Amino acid sequence: MLGKPEVTIVTEGTYPITLGGVTTWVQRLIEHSSNVRFNVLCLAPSGKAEPVVDIPENVRDVVVRELVPRRVGKRRWVARVFPVHRIRWLLGRRGERAPEGFHVLERAFEYILEGEPLEGEMLERLYEVSENPVRVLEGPTVYTLAQYVEDQLGSDERFSDLYWAVANVCSFVMGAASGARHMPECDVAHPQNCGVCGFLCAVRKVVKGTPYIITEHGVLVRELDTRLEGLGDTVRELYRRCFESMIKTSYQYCDEVLAISDYHREHAVEQGAPEDRVDVIYSGIETWKFPPPSDVEKKFCEADKFHVGTVARVEPIKGIDVFVRMAAKVVEEVGKNRVRFHVVGPIDDREHYERCQEIIERQGLEQVVRFHGSRPPEEILRFYHKFHVFVLSSRSEGLPMALLEAMSAGCPVVASEVGAVPYIVEEEIGRTFPSEDHEAGARVLLELLQDPEALLQMSYTATRKARKFDITRMCDEYVRRYVKYAIPGPG
Repeated sequence: MLGKPEVTIVTEGTYPITLGGVTTWVQRLIEHSSNVRFNVLCLAPSGKAEPVVDIPENVRDVVVRELVPRRVGKRRWVARVFPVHRIRWLLGRRGERAPEGFHVLERAFEYILEGEPLEGEMLERLYEVSENPVRVLEGPTVYTLAQYVEDQLGSDERFSDLYWAVANVCSFVMGAASGARHMPECDVAHPQNCGVCGFLCAVRKVVKGTPYIITEHGVLVRELDTRLEGLGDTVRELYRRCFESMIKTSYQYCDEVLAISDYHREHAVEQGAPEDRVDVIYSGIETWKFPPPSDVEKKFCEADKFHVGTVARVEPIKGIDVFVRMAAKVVEEVGKNRVRFHVVGPIDDREHYERCQEIIERQGLEQVVRFHGSRPPEEILRFYHKFHVFVLSSRSEGLPMALLEAMSAGCPVVASEVGAVPYIVEEEIGRTFPSEDHEAGARVLLELLQDPEALLQMSYTATRKARKFDITRMCDEYVRRYVKYAIPGPG
């Protein structure tokens, strides 16, 4: 390595083509690591390739690749027109001698369909055939594997359907392996999950020797059911085993796993990450952009009306309906003139928004609960300064950035016990409640609103604790890893 380390960030459907938590995280990492040269390899869904963020100057190359190449999808679609004939054709070829190395490939897919990690020879073979995946999909391998699955799972599905389910999994795996071919040369690879991204980097490491570190943003095993929703039972089971194999393979070959919180560290170990190679680097925010207000004492001790708010997308997973129900319970106790509730964020789910409006109208809260829509960062800070309590009512979270921003801006917190939240929200800065339990949430919120002096002390403590999550600390830790694992010369 000469000069700055060169790092390739590997993402799946996030940075730089889709807005969201991972995209924000990657953008901040790159912007605040100016002494690193970055590349980006993004595995994208079909037809989505345009960046939605401004690419920082220290990014040398951005490669966006479809996870399953279109030519594979088209070839498979044509074959579906006459699946029975195609399978009969394959039956006729069963006696032919398989090309050299295909037994290794078949064994690799057997491991994948069992949810087991792959051996180095198998990863090398996947890399080789990923240059021409149609060769596998039209050869005897898929047929053999479909028979194997039928024997193992005892599926009641038609063999033709089972065959195409296996073909789908095979094309998905080869699409991931193919990504290793298109990774820009680098000293270190940095995948943003232990599934497809980590698997791709495992292939790259075995074939090219490129070290890689994984950042765990979520709990992939727990997210699988959502990702596989709508698929048939057999297909869902095949993909679940495929993801489990990818996760285990990612962990087996990685140099280090870096979790964004203690919560994520625990679940990474549960998913199979080697405990001695897992560490925590807390996700960071630009704390200097979220300072507390200058008149903190006046805000809490001279308030004639309390303002409670959340900053979140309006969609079911963020539990905005829970927030509205909490508002109704609080108003029952303190009346409509003592408190106002605010929702700041875009309406991503119109049906959920309308459900919340129905609750508001039914409870007569039209003057109490207000939706402000999406707002620019400077206005969001003004809302944080206005809130006496910040509420996070989500049904699921990793490490919520809005929570950290609110803490930095001096907001006491009431939050649902999801993801990393219980590790962050201690009694000195707020209260937690069981997810979806709006009555419990309302009780702890009322407890805080009735004690302005306690809110003031929580505000000071929240700002102080937020410094632990400063973005510069996070980036310094990552740069230290990049330098540690960088190898001489390009990957």
